[in-house]
Amino acid sequence: MPDWKALRAEFPLLDRYIYLNACSLGPLPRVGRAALARYAQDWDEKGTPVWFSDWLPLLERFRGRVAELLGASAGSTAIAPSVSVALTTLATGLPLPEGRRKVLIGELDFPTIGHQWLSRPQFEVEFVPSPDGIAIPPEAFAERIDERTALVVTTHLFYTTGYLQDVRTIADAAHAAGALCVIDGYQTCGCVPLDVEAMGCDAFVGGCLKWLSGGPGNAFLYVTPELIPRMRPQGTGWFATRDPFSFTLQELVFAGDARRLETGTWAVPSHYAGLAGLELILEVRVANIQERLRDLTDRILERCDQAGVRTFTPRERQLRCGIVTLECERPEEVEARLHADGVIVDSRPGRIRLSPHWCVTEEELERGMDLVLHHLALPTPRSGEQRVSHAT
Repeated sequence: MPDWKALRAEFPLLDRYIYLNACSLGPLPRVGRAALARYAQDWDEKGTPVWFSDWLPLLERFRGRVAELLGASAGSTAIAPSVSVALTTLATGLPLPEGRRKVLIGELDFPTIGHQWLSRPQFEVEFVPSPDGIAIPPEAFAERIDERTALVVTTHLFYTTGYLQDVRTIADAAHAAGALCVIDGYQTCGCVPLDVEAMGCDAFVGGCLKWLSGGPGNAFLYVTPELIPRMRPQGTGWFATRDPFSFTLQELVFAGDARRLETGTWAVPSHYAGLAGLELILEVRVANIQERLRDLTDRILERCDQAGVRTFTPRERQLRCGIVTLECERPEEVEARLHADGVIVDSRPGRIRLSPHWCVTEEELERGMDLVLHHLALPTPRSGEQRVSHAT
C-alpha cells in the first residue's frame, strides 16, 4: 500500500484545511503547480513554435493517459473543455437507432444529464425513479427500456449519495433492446478502477476536476471504436478534422479516430495541470485510492451512527466510494461555519456532503468529524435570528 502520510506532502492545501470535499475540486498537487509554471515558461521562451515542440505532444500524451485510466483502446478518447460539452457532443453525434425518441435517465443523476436531452425537443425524456432516494436498482432501468428507447444515460456514481451503479447490467439491458448506453463517470474517475470495455457502455464521459486533482477545463470522452466512424457531431471545429493544417474550408473530413469529437483550440494550461494530476494518480494506482476512501467513509458512517445522524449512503463497501451525505436542515450555514473552523465540505439541499481526500489522516478525519457533528447538533436559529449566508 502507498505511504499516505508521505503522499500527503504533495498537497499543500491539506496543511491548512481538513479537506472533505475532493469530489467537488481535488486539491492542487505540487506537480500540478510546477506544470502550470512550465506552461508559462514554455510559452514565454518559445512563442508560436511551442505548439509543435510542446503543446501538441502534451495533448497527445494526455489522450493516451486518459485511455490508460479508462482501460480504453488507442484512438478512442478525446479531450473536451467540460463534461457538459462532452455530453453535447454525444447528444448531437451518436448514431441512435432510427425511429426511437425515448431517453432514460436516473432521477438521482446530475442535472447536466437531464438538461442535455430536455433541451432537445426531438427526444422524450423519462426519469427512472429511486425507491429510497439513495440508489436505483438496475432492474428499474431494464423494466422501462422498450422498443421506443434510443438511449440510456446515467452516472456511474450518484453525486448525492455515493452509490456505485452496476453499469454493466444497465448497458446490457439497453443493448438487448437495441438501445445505446452512455455513462457519466465524473465522480468515479480517480477513485474507482475503470474499464470501459468491461462496462459495455457505448460512450463514457469524465474529467480531472475531482479525484484526479487536475482542475477545471480537463474533461474527456470515450466512444467505442465501432461507433467512432459513424459519429458526426453537429458542433465541431477545425481540430476535429483529419488534417487541420490543410486549412480546407469547402469540405469537412473528420479525423478517423476519436479526435473527430473535439472542436477548436484547446485550453492548453488546463491540460498541463490535468496531465500532471492524472499521472500522479496513475502512479499511486486507483485501486489503492478506492480502498483508502472506503476505509475513510467506513469511519464517517460509524461516527454518524454513533451520533444518531441520518445518512444517505450505502453501508456495503462495494456499493459506494468516496462520498457520504448527511441530513442537515441548514446545509449552507453549516458549510460556512465548518470552513471558518478549517474544515472544507460541500452542501446540497437538505444535506452536507463529505468526500475526504485520500491523504486525509485518521487523526484529521476524527477532528473533522468532531466539528461536523458539533455543527450539525447546534440548534436551528429561531425566526428572525440572523443566519450565516454562504454561496456554493
